[in-house]
Amino acid sequence: MAKRKQRGKAGDKTICLPIEEGVNYEELVEEREAYREYLNGQIGKHPELFPAGIEKGYRFHGLVASSRQALRTRRIYLPETKEAYQIRPDFVMPYMSERVELAEKGLYLRQHGLSYEGIAHVLGGSEMHWYNLCQSMGRVSIVGATVKRSEACPPI
Repeated sequence: MAKRKQRGKAGDKTICLPIEEGVNYEELVEEREAYREYLNGQIGKHPELFPAGIEKGYRFHGLVASSRQALRTRRIYLPETKEAYQIRPDFVMPYMSERVELAEKGLYLRQHGLSYEGIAHVLGGSEMHWYNLCQSMGRVSIVGATVKRSEACPPI
């Protein structure tokens, strides 16, 4: 029996894609051909979001269901690099911790001095959930995950 490759840390192989308003993400994920067309368009528009080697092709590598957000995401596999990536929509925080819209409200309340207990009372969830969400904002993977190739960025 072949030995399996050791799994990396959560989030280290994630691509976050912008989802335009009006796109029904759940339907898009279910339709393989529509998703491939969408993904090819995103590769053309935003090549800096994708890993090196994507231009040599990819294939779908299954679906991942998030119990936290009741959301399914697709994975792709790059034969060139032999790596798999999960594709996450931009309306969900890293690690599927929360929807961006709700997280923004929680962070706003925290910025104005509301305790984690108060945020949990107003928005739901637990105190610990909101504490962890606020603490995760300082992780490098949130800040550094978007830009893969600096030459693709516009000049400052």
